[in-house]
Amino acid sequence: MPEGKSISHGVDAAVPGRWAPAGLTIGKFASFGLAAASALALSLHTIQPSFHSAKLGLVLVATLLLHVARFARISLIREAVIYAGFIGYMLVQLLWTTDRELALNTLVPAASFAIIIILFSSLAAYHDLKAVLAGVVCGFIAGAGLYTRTSGFPFRYPAEFSYNAIAMMYLFGLIVTLLLASIARRRLGLLVLAAAAGVHIVATTSIKTNLGILLGALGAAAVHLGQVSRMLWRHALLIAVAGVAIGFAVASNEAVIERLQRGADRVALGIQVLRARENLPGYSSFERRAGWQREGIRGWAGNPLFGHGVEAFRSRFGITSHSSHIDIAYNSGLIGLALFYGLFASMLLRLYRQRQGGFQDARLVILGGVLCLLLITFAGTIHYNAFLAAFLALAVGVLNRAPRQPVGR
Repeated sequence: MPEGKSISHGVDAAVPGRWAPAGLTIGKFASFGLAAASALALSLHTIQPSFHSAKLGLVLVATLLLHVARFARISLIREAVIYAGFIGYMLVQLLWTTDRELALNTLVPAASFAIIIILFSSLAAYHDLKAVLAGVVCGFIAGAGLYTRTSGFPFRYPAEFSYNAIAMMYLFGLIVTLLLASIARRRLGLLVLAAAAGVHIVATTSIKTNLGILLGALGAAAVHLGQVSRMLWRHALLIAVAGVAIGFAVASNEAVIERLQRGADRVALGIQVLRARENLPGYSSFERRAGWQREGIRGWAGNPLFGHGVEAFRSRFGITSHSSHIDIAYNSGLIGLALFYGLFASMLLRLYRQRQGGFQDARLVILGGVLCLLLITFAGTIHYNAFLAAFLALAVGVLNRAPRQPVGR
C-alpha cells in the first residue's frame, strides 16, 4: 500500500471498518485490547524465557489476523520495507554462512521484528490512536507488574537478572507513556507513570540504557531548546507533582533507595569508563569489549561489502561483540550496515520533513527515543530487539496521524 494513503490524520479518527460508526465505542475497546495484548506479548517475551521469539511471532501473527479481519488492510511503512531488505539479505547470506543452525539466533527474532513493525504500524494507522497508545501502556504495565510479582524487582534483584533486557522493556514503557501524554489532555497520571518507569530503569543498573536516555534527552533538547523551555514552563506544576509523588514512594522503601543508588553509581562509573577508555574498579568489561571491537573491525576489513555470514562473529568467537554495528559489519558488511541503520536515517528524515506539523511534544519524544536507541546500538546487540521494532512502528504512526499545519503558516 502506498505510504500515507487512506490514512486519516486526526487523533481520534479511524478508517471506517466493520464496527464503525455505529460501534465506535466497541471499536475503540477492540483497538485498546489488540494493542494491550500485543504489548503484553512483548513483555512476556522479555520476562519469560519459555516465551521465545517463535512463540512471540505466532501470537503476533494471530493478533495481526484479528486486525485484518476488522479492516482488511495492513500498513506497510518505509521502515518495514527497509528491514525486510535486511532480512532478505541475511537469507541470501545463508549461501556462505558456515553455521546455519546458529544463524537462527538472528533470523527467527528478525522475522518477529518484521511482524511487529507491520502489526504496530497497522494498529497506529487504522485504529483510534489514543486507544492504541493507551492499550500499549496498559500492556506494558501488566507485563511489568507480572515481572515485579514473580521476581520481586525493584525491591530485590532476581537470581538471574537480565538487566539490559529488562531495562529495554521499561525504556519502551517510558517512551510510549510519554507519547500518550504528549497528545492527551490529562497528563498528570501519565507523567507519574513515566517517572516510575524511569526509576525502574535506573534501578536496573543498565549503563547503556541509562546513558542512552540521558544523551538522547540532551540531544533532543539541544535541537528543540525553545520548545523544551516552553514545555517545562507550561507543565512545571505537573512535573513537580509527579516528582513529589515518585519521591515520596521511593523514600518510603529502603530497598528501592538502595537499588537507585546502585544504579546511579553504575551510570557515573560508565561515564568515567568512557572518559578513561579502560577498566576501572567495579567495571572490568571495557577491555573485553574493546577486544571484540578490534576483532570485529579486523574481520570486517576482510570482506567489507558482503560480510562473513549470519552470526559469523558468534560462530568464530563464541559470543556476540555486544554492539550492533560491530556484529552487523562483521556478519553482513556494508550492505547490512546500510540497511539496518537506514531505519534510523528514515526516522530522522521523517522528523525533519514533519518539523512544522502538529504533535510538537510527541515529535520531541520521538527524536529523543530515536537518539537514545541509536546510541544503545553501539553498546548492545539490539538489531532484532522487539521493543525497537514496536517503537519505530508507533512513532511512524504518531507522525503520520499528526494534524497538518495549514499551507503558508
